[in-house]
Amino acid sequence: MDFSKHGFTVDLLSSFVLVVRNFFLLTFFPYKAMRKIAEGKDYWQIGIIFSLVFIYFKFAYFLRDKPYPATFIFFVFLLHFFLSVFFFYFLSSIAKKNLKISSFIFTFSYALLPTLIWFSTTSVLFIVLPPPRTFSLTGGAFTIFFTAYSLSLLAWKVILVYLAIRFSTKLNFYRVVYLMILYFAWFIPYSVLLYYNRIFRIPFI
Repeated sequence: MDFSKHGFTVDLLSSFVLVVRNFFLLTFFPYKAMRKIAEGKDYWQIGIIFSLVFIYFKFAYFLRDKPYPATFIFFVFLLHFFLSVFFFYFLSSIAKKNLKISSFIFTFSYALLPTLIWFSTTSVLFIVLPPPRTFSLTGGAFTIFFTAYSLSLLAWKVILVYLAIRFSTKLNFYRVVYLMILYFAWFIPYSVLLYYNRIFRIPFI
């Protein structure tokens, strides 16, 4: 990696292009894309994705009354992200040897794409169509559209998370599902704790 000014700019731009390309591939070819992402070594891509998340938190902070600054929320997100990574890495390493933690970091970072899209969309809609929203025909149509939109992103999110675990752990379908069940066993109480402390009403995962 070139740390000169010119080299830094080239590396950063190249990584940004790769992030955009991978986002596109995850939309249309998630299986092939995630399998390749699991072999990634360019950590600039992770930095770019985390930067997008940080920008979102800064943007969302000014939309609603927040008891905590955006930087604090971002660090909570990082804590949760790496706890999730180590959770799956530790448990899967019991069954599989020689796993690379970098694969977990790369795949779980890219699995944030549906989350980032959904939260960004809801923030923009909060500006364009602020509450309270009416129960008119138009309001009902919007509710149906947004519900379908949210469910499609949720389905995409589940697929990406499954593929992230699958290619990082190299475990079969049933073991991956078992790991996901164990994960949600502690994640749900954790989410409730975040909710009651007004950190996240909906966890950013």
